[in-house]
Amino acid sequence: MTDTAARVAVCQAYLDGLVAGDLDTVLSLFADDATVEDPVGTEPKVGREALAAFYQIACDFVTAAQLTGTPRVAGDEVAFPFEITTGTGDKASIISIIDVFRFNEAGKIVSMRAWWGGDNVRPA
Repeated sequence: MTDTAARVAVCQAYLDGLVAGDLDTVLSLFADDATVEDPVGTEPKVGREALAAFYQIACDFVTAAQLTGTPRVAGDEVAFPFEITTGTGDKASIISIIDVFRFNEAGKIVSMRAWWGGDNVRPA
């Protein structure tokens, strides 16, 4: 598998793990010392314990996710647009996001930055 194909596959595995509520799968994509800045401008979460706490919430509330465009790979990074649905019923929301992952030589995510804000959230 090429680096490009492998990195695009990680994007889909990430979304699939969130929807399945599979924290172990999501965390397996990250290096132990990875950082997550979600959304950009917030305090980065650093390391396995911080990521586990952050992603447990996501795994509990994401009910659907899909790519909304083609991932773009450049060097050791990939940017990809997607939407997630959180919650259910009349409390469900859709968030449009662009994530950027940076990978280490082992193919693990070392940095994740998510671009989205209040203007990117709408009722489902």
